Amino acid sequence: MKKYPFLLLDAGPIIKLFQLGIWDEFIKRCDVTVSSTVAAEAKWASQEFEDVRIDLDPYAEQGLIKIVDVELSVAKNFHDRFNLEYKAIIDPGEKETLAFLDSSSENWLVCTADRAVFRVLGLLGKAEQGISLEEMLNQIGLQPRICWDRITPRDEDWKYTKKFREKYTKMGQIDSIQGQGLQ
Repeated sequence: MKKYPFLLLDAGPIIKLFQLGIWDEFIKRCDVTVSSTVAAEAKWASQEFEDVRIDLDPYAEQGLIKIVDVELSVAKNFHDRFNLEYKAIIDPGEKETLAFLDSSSENWLVCTADRAVFRVLGLLGKAEQGISLEEMLNQIGLQPRICWDRITPRDEDWKYTKKFREKYTKMGQIDSIQGQGLQ
């Protein structure tokens, strides 16, 4: 089976994949790259759950995923391009992931559950590089027991849906058209 190429993940989808018990199958089907900050965030965030413990280092050591470091200057230069509103909504893991994506010539996809990432991608004209967990799982043929069609904005899992991605990407695109978001 050919792996789905060039996928960067944010902490939210990583945690959800572990919760659903499909992380190992997911990384068999996808070439996964994660920033070191996101790997640390996923490990820290998993401490909230009794039944999920996330440590991505062993997966990287076995060559099953890649964990990348982004130079501080690259992340800072990327972050400095935005106005105060955008700077306030981009967390460190997102900043590192987006800076990596922005500085790369590869056609990376970013799978996230964070509105800031989708807004930034829309703002920068890179909407096609954002993907929801719902869309990603559909594309690789991995269907968890989630009825995506029944999820509403009030549901916790809404942030993993295509509708969530579309809403916040469109907000970033509107900001771009209106000349907002960048310095």
